[in-house]
Amino acid sequence: MLKSGIFAALLITAALSVPLPAQARPIVPGSQPAASNILPVQGYWERCRYLRERIREAEERLYYAQPWERPRIERRLFERREEFRATCRRGGY
Repeated sequence: MLKSGIFAALLITAALSVPLPAQARPIVPGSQPAASNILPVQGYWERCRYLRERIREAEERLYYAQPWERPRIERRLFERREEFRATCRRGGY
């Protein structure tokens, strides 16, 4: 009983010591869109087409590559695919 009373007293004092302005608020104001909702228009489709072409070229090279060249080509292919997912597919799926 004594332990629960002490715990309740500590809990109440901790709750009262937190200032009111420390409440969670959104970082971006509600009237402005978040940065992730804005699409870069100029050069967007060209960049996606460029990445798609580089991915296809790397896949073709990988098919005929020598065993010692495969890790380098696979690394480049992975990087291009990740960039494509991040910039062109919006969400990575």
